[in-house]
Amino acid sequence: MMTSMMTAALMTALLSLGADSDASLTVTVEGLQTPEGAVMMALYADEASWNGGDAVEGRRVVVQGLTATVEFASLPAGDYAIRMFHDVDGDGELDTNLMGIPSEPFAFSNNARGNFGPASWADAVFTVSPGGNAHALDLQ
Repeated sequence: MMTSMMTAALMTALLSLGADSDASLTVTVEGLQTPEGAVMMALYADEASWNGGDAVEGRRVVVQGLTATVEFASLPAGDYAIRMFHDVDGDGELDTNLMGIPSEPFAFSNNARGNFGPASWADAVFTVSPGGNAHALDLQ
């Protein structure tokens, strides 16, 4: 009987621990120059994936004004970074010029800037805590 009670208490504690670590993230993108196309956003959970691996989640949100909101639900609490671009022509790809420089607006979390490439993980990383979280990006 005591073992069953201890097992039940442990299971309850583990289940509540998992619920507390659930997080959501609302990202607001401001500074869109035109109410056309879509916002393409990728969320990364570690430096290795940021530097060439797969995103944890990706979103495509149709632009309907000069701001856009992107939602991520049921995330584990932890560190994340965002890469995004405004796909003005709606073709699903970041357009570049002949030199490979993006010709569509783009941004990174923390409004980080890169030097001749994407921003570094260290500059773009932010913490998502259990519960609701908000992050803002500004296309300049």
